[in-house]
Amino acid sequence: MRGFRAYYDNGIVIEYKNKRLIVDPLRKPSGFFNAVLITHGHRDHVNPSALRGVSPLVMSRETASIIRARDNEYLRHIAVSPGSKLLIDDIMIYSLNAGHVIGSLSYMIDFGDLRVGVTGDFNVESSAILSGAERLDVDVLIMEATYGDPEYVFPSRDVLYNELMSIVEGRIKDGVVVLMGQPLGRGQELAALFRDYPLYIEPSIKIINNAIGLKYGRVLSGFPPAGSIVLMGMPRDLGSVIGRLRSKYGSFRAVALSGMYARYSRASRLRSLGVDALPLSSHSDFPGLVDFVLSSGARFVYTVYGNASRFARYLRNELKVMARPLPSAGQLTMDTFL
Repeated sequence: MRGFRAYYDNGIVIEYKNKRLIVDPLRKPSGFFNAVLITHGHRDHVNPSALRGVSPLVMSRETASIIRARDNEYLRHIAVSPGSKLLIDDIMIYSLNAGHVIGSLSYMIDFGDLRVGVTGDFNVESSAILSGAERLDVDVLIMEATYGDPEYVFPSRDVLYNELMSIVEGRIKDGVVVLMGQPLGRGQELAALFRDYPLYIEPSIKIINNAIGLKYGRVLSGFPPAGSIVLMGMPRDLGSVIGRLRSKYGSFRAVALSGMYARYSRASRLRSLGVDALPLSSHSDFPGLVDFVLSSGARFVYTVYGNASRFARYLRNELKVMARPLPSAGQLTMDTFL
């Protein structure tokens, strides 16, 4: 690893010898980079306005379509997909399915004598629309740790899907079922899952779905008829939305969907409003993260996002894996293995 550095500077910066790449920058990259890699379309990983004129810019066709439809930004890019190999300045860049949201990618960066993997956000469990993330066989692994806390253990997708189906079948005859979650992620998974039901979809979700060819359901406008399913993001004024639903329909069921609801404390406020909370997530849970590390064979692991410090500590103390949180640019004088 002599000559190798990785750190966070409004994006994941990877340097090896005279090569430099950045993954998911949130501001316009400064200085020279051999490549700028985008893992997926969530706004905490991509800032489209900061990428105007950036080259070479690499992302999936689906991510580019989402950015164009949602943000009205057309970005000149090199389109890659799972299984793609791209050679830039003697760096071989492999693209792999990340299993997170439609269009999401992990990258394996092969410098010839060093292989570095960057997961982006990922999920090892398959869903109604995506296969689980592919393993990264690398020397150095840079991985997300959003749910890198032992408290975050999710039921299987099948269990959660069955619970959602039970909720829908039990309420849809005389009221509505409102399903709330990330527009990019839950919006596509749930549209596919309930495509054969009377389905009404919030415009911010329908724009994304149409752009990537998931044209199920109708655009939500006003109150849909009883017997419908409504897909929407998490409203800021949730209490007000619940009040309006209660006055309009004699019967309704609202369900919020996010991995954070694996923690009872996170779900308790919603339940006090009469909203169910299920830990349906586009991220891997804690056991999934651990298994991914062990299957990678990585000699060293950097963790980033969410519970990065806690997960790195667990890997070091419990599994004897050399791991640390990805440092910021200002921490680069510290010993790599602290």
